[in-house]
Amino acid sequence: MKRAFFLLLPAVLLVLIALVGCNDETNPKFTRIRVYPACGVMPLSVDALAMVSGGNESGDPTGGNNNLEITWDFGDGGGGNTSISYHTFADSGLYTVTATAVDPDGKTTSISQIVQVMPDTLTIEASSNFAPGPATVNDTVRFELMASSCEIQSLVDDDYRNLIFNWDMNDGTGNQFQTRRPQYQFLSAGTFEVTVTVTFPELAVTRRDTLQLVITDP
Repeated sequence: MKRAFFLLLPAVLLVLIALVGCNDETNPKFTRIRVYPACGVMPLSVDALAMVSGGNESGDPTGGNNNLEITWDFGDGGGGNTSISYHTFADSGLYTVTATAVDPDGKTTSISQIVQVMPDTLTIEASSNFAPGPATVNDTVRFELMASSCEIQSLVDDDYRNLIFNWDMNDGTGNQFQTRRPQYQFLSAGTFEVTVTVTFPELAVTRRDTLQLVITDP
């Protein structure tokens, strides 16, 4: 049994090598894709580069695109048909940019990259567990600030470390808080315009948001 196994092993290896080599040589594959910048403020102009090799092409050993047709889908209705393409995103959103290569035999391959187009350099949104209310003077109001930019993912707490916060309760007490999630008990009933100011020193930008909060007696 051992002899038969060792006799069969070289044959199996040869078949596997042949299959792998066949796939590598006959099917086109992307060797590089870059859409730059991958994030920016609308309108955002990007340049897109794709390199693909394999399949039925003349064989540029550095990964050229000879005999391979490349098309682009920028996810907003725009496209291109060269290995280097240029595009401008007019509206904010998250776009899937896809490059597709087709060789003369009709074999295809595709690759994608995400591009994020922001409406502003820094966007913020303030909220609370009672907004817009009502809450009473006995309730603890918990505030939260969500921010987003090319440098900040809104759900990643660590990304907020470079932001400076200032919450003004505007209730006549002068109470202010320099944290992303302050908690506060109002001392009197009324309607209050709670304002948060967020500064991002790295981008030299400041943004403000306001919450109207109704506080009643218990």
